[in-house]
Amino acid sequence: MAARVVVLGGGPAGDVAALRAAQMGAEVVLVERRDLGGTCLNRGCVPSKALLAISALAAKIQRADEFGLRVQGLSFDFPRMQARKDEIVLKMRGGVEAACKRHQVKVVREPGRLEGAAVTAGGAVFPYDHLVVCVGTEPAGLPGIDMSHPRVITSDGVWALTEIPQRLLIIGGGVIGCEFASLFAPLGADVTVVEMLPQLLTGVDRRTAQQFQRLLEGHGVKVHLGSKVEELSYRDQGISATLTGGTKLEADTLLVAVGRSPQTSGIGLEEAGVAVNQRGHVEVDEYLRTANQAIWGAGDCIGGLQLAHLASAEAARAVENALDPGRMRPMDRTVVPNCIFTNPEIATVGLHADLAREAGHEVRIGQARFVGEAKALAEGEPEGYVQLVADAQDDRLLGATIMGPHAVELIHEVGVAISDGFTMAELGDVIHAHPTVSEVVMDAAQQGHGVAPYLS
Repeated sequence: MAARVVVLGGGPAGDVAALRAAQMGAEVVLVERRDLGGTCLNRGCVPSKALLAISALAAKIQRADEFGLRVQGLSFDFPRMQARKDEIVLKMRGGVEAACKRHQVKVVREPGRLEGAAVTAGGAVFPYDHLVVCVGTEPAGLPGIDMSHPRVITSDGVWALTEIPQRLLIIGGGVIGCEFASLFAPLGADVTVVEMLPQLLTGVDRRTAQQFQRLLEGHGVKVHLGSKVEELSYRDQGISATLTGGTKLEADTLLVAVGRSPQTSGIGLEEAGVAVNQRGHVEVDEYLRTANQAIWGAGDCIGGLQLAHLASAEAARAVENALDPGRMRPMDRTVVPNCIFTNPEIATVGLHADLAREAGHEVRIGQARFVGEAKALAEGEPEGYVQLVADAQDDRLLGATIMGPHAVELIHEVGVAISDGFTMAELGDVIHAHPTVSEVVMDAAQQGHGVAPYLS
């Protein structure tokens, strides 16, 4: 008899869990209360990248004279931008639905709740041998802010905007806040970012964060670090804010981008013997199994880096461990690319220099700037650099930070190199085509050993 697998949540973790379980011969039920694809496809990664592509095109057109092009009368049709975004989302969602149908995954579009050794949804009961919890997260609000006011939105609210805000105030200088700042500034919005910490993008090293802030401010975005919104007053047509130190700001729209909260409450997890920590995250072991041996967890709801690709990898591993217990493998998060789709793009993998030193490594740094690469100059994207980090004793690669053109694509080369145990010298020996943007990775590796012809 086929194993019965129920997956709770249909985002990038839940979809993959259901499809992988079906591939392994299980009888699968996927319970999702909203749309398949979850936050990433419907309200996060995919729609934001659709709009960011348009914004990046606008930014390039605004510099057309540098390329010898004369462009006059650039204007923005924001409803059409939103419609294009919706078309992409619908196409991608249709692909998920088709895959579930092809693999005979039963999709139940209802809220689900654990009841004993079953999940109830829409009045039906679905017993399981294994349950994979992939319920994801939702945007967090802030105490003291009227989150129901029509001029206050979270990232979910961006997709319902009908016009570009003339003045946009963003609370939160993390990935979400900085991506939306990069999105709206080229579209003509007057953007201000307020961050209570001393740097933007706390997940990256301080130097990269500082250089990114300089470039962001060069695009007209105003940044207030070490600041909080101390007071807000609401009007039908806008919001007035007072910051730490007395700075006063006026905005048409306030975007709260202070992180996300797991959607784990009220669905019966604790009653089923699943441990949930104080932050609401499902606690799992290295094999992604909860305290209840029949229940597994994956994705944002278990904490850690909130990345769709990591969620998918965790989901596949959880299902494989559940259905093939004789060959269980722990989840290895050593090499996980972290991509930030700002302008310029930022991507990291492994350890940056600060973290490597904190971990006790004596580090070797290899660095090269895009301004020295012919293809980057030809594309008009000379800002940024590649920084490779290796252990100085054995030269083994530990990590990389890339800020600049195509950073989110280039980072995977370094990820593969780390996974395969490459040294910095070995990466520098890999011949890269000329002229390409990717040459900067080779140049950085060679520079780390003093053999880069034009840099060392």
